[in-house]
Amino acid sequence: MLHYLRFYLGSLVVFFGFYLTGHYLLGLPFPTPVTLLQIALGAGAGVGLGILYHRIWPLPEPGIGRVIRLVVLLPPAFMLGIGLLILLQAQVALHLLVPLLAWLTPEYGSQTPSTPKRPSRG
Repeated sequence: MLHYLRFYLGSLVVFFGFYLTGHYLLGLPFPTPVTLLQIALGAGAGVGLGILYHRIWPLPEPGIGRVIRLVVLLPPAFMLGIGLLILLQAQVALHLLVPLLAWLTPEYGSQTPSTPKRPSRG
């Protein structure tokens, strides 16, 4: 669980830094505490959805299975982001932030151990 918290806090640092950089380099409005809270809620929803996705449908081996998983699981995340955007009346791109973090959330926990292809020679 601490791995997910570390990923969440790290993603918040990146997004907060992105918004601060936009203010100082591009002249965008300075992010208010409400904006930062909206980013934190969207990031939390994305990480939570990513954890749920890994429990429902673990990441398959590289190939077409991963593409199918991506195509099936990202539209609900996109719609959740749009719902949060409307509900919070946010000026933040939550419709992009939630699917991005749902996709990038790493899978921690019990993974199937790979068996060695040949026995070790001790």
